[in-house]
Amino acid sequence: MSAESGQQDVESKPKSVAGDPSAGHEYEEVLQLIGFGRVQWIVLFAAGLLLMMVINETMGMSYITIVSQCDFNMNSVDKAIMSAASFIGIFCSSYFWGYLSDTIGRRPVLIYTTIAGNVLSLCSTVIPSYWFYVFIRFGVGFFIAGASSTTYAYLGEFFTPRHRPIAINYASLFVGISTVYVPATAWLILSMDWSVSITEDFSFRPWRLLTICYLLPGVIGTLMLWSLPESPKILMSLHKTEEAFAAVDWIAVTNSGKHLHEFKVHKLKTEDHSDGENILLISKSAFTTIKKMWKETLPLLQRPHLVNFVISCTIMCGLFFSSSGMGLWYPEIQNRLGSNEAEDSMTVCQVIDASIDQMEANATNKICDDHINTKSYIDTITYGSALIVGYIVMGLIINTIGRKASISIGLTLAGACAVALIFIKDEVVIVVCFCLYLVLPGLCVSILSGAVVDLVPTHLRGKAVCICLMLGRTGSVFGSNIIGVLLESYCSLTFGVFSGFVLVCASLTLLLPI
Repeated sequence: MSAESGQQDVESKPKSVAGDPSAGHEYEEVLQLIGFGRVQWIVLFAAGLLLMMVINETMGMSYITIVSQCDFNMNSVDKAIMSAASFIGIFCSSYFWGYLSDTIGRRPVLIYTTIAGNVLSLCSTVIPSYWFYVFIRFGVGFFIAGASSTTYAYLGEFFTPRHRPIAINYASLFVGISTVYVPATAWLILSMDWSVSITEDFSFRPWRLLTICYLLPGVIGTLMLWSLPESPKILMSLHKTEEAFAAVDWIAVTNSGKHLHEFKVHKLKTEDHSDGENILLISKSAFTTIKKMWKETLPLLQRPHLVNFVISCTIMCGLFFSSSGMGLWYPEIQNRLGSNEAEDSMTVCQVIDASIDQMEANATNKICDDHINTKSYIDTITYGSALIVGYIVMGLIINTIGRKASISIGLTLAGACAVALIFIKDEVVIVVCFCLYLVLPGLCVSILSGAVVDLVPTHLRGKAVCICLMLGRTGSVFGSNIIGVLLESYCSLTFGVFSGFVLVCASLTLLLPI
């Protein structure tokens, strides 16, 4: 299977308009007639900013857990729980937002969930209690789940099947930008030494200001969405043909200055698989709603989608298990490596063992150290820069080598790097292997998300991508907590487990028709 043929939309059909003009034009055909233009760029940047906000809110906790540990009196398990709270929130709500985006549209879900998530994130900056703070972060995850997965469906439906993988890849480039933005902003703000006493037991410190900086891309992305229309593809799926035609006409005018009739397009072919019924609006029974949701999602668990969907979800879980699970601990591990004062070269696990002894000594002397050394910032910025380069390179080669080869080769290399981290002692090589282990699975998340969009029809896309990413986020939770529990006691085993899971996912990728 060629790369291009493997990337076709499952709903792409032969151009048959000439044979039956009254049937109307295919939506993808009209997009080709209009051409790539201003609308696609705006959608791309808006989607990128929303994805950036999601990464800021989740991966940004990797720094906040370090600098807030004295305020909340946390140990490693407490840090793991705090880091995982947002991911658990995403897991709990992703399916609902996916269903809602297929039922009422992509745009309102993106706008309102992002606003709600940003408001809660802002509220978390003044929370003095550990468990209340964790609960609020859970709420942040609950709402940003809408942007976490619906973004891919909304973005993909403004592009032709041929350009969709590249568009999703470059929107995901903002994930790399976020991975630079998070440590760079933390470095700038956490280098400040000030504290504003609000009450006798609560002070507003720089790390709380950091949270505000992390939500800003979501605010900008939401403002950009206000100027954009709903996805014409989902409007046709909901039988809103007039609104869909108006949206496509707006795209045509914005891109080319011409209306659709000037392209000799007077009608769009409608979708024929949605009953157009909005059960959330007409039903007064929770049971009826749940029953309807299950009925509409059931096709994903039946032929011809079942096998591919289950494999995709398993691989996605592995991608998040490695990239996000380990990624949440990357600044912490690098902080310990940077704090190592031994003259002889040591492996990662040897440094971690030495840091445990130092923390026990600090505990005996009642010293709480929430300092982050400069090396941790630099190494994380290096990782983010590598991710940006990776997305750029992937955008150039993905249509040449195909999605399947991109994911399988990337994950195989990542697994090899995880094994190498058990043995190597050179600091530069450690950073390179760590970056590759985190970057390569991270790149594959957007590739696999784009593949899921193309593997299922329009009326199932929002649900499919949301469920896939929802199960993927469970990988982040398990990965983060496994490290929190095992890293200090069974360091080598931890890296072995992470390597093995990635290699299994590389093998499963070969089974997908992508």
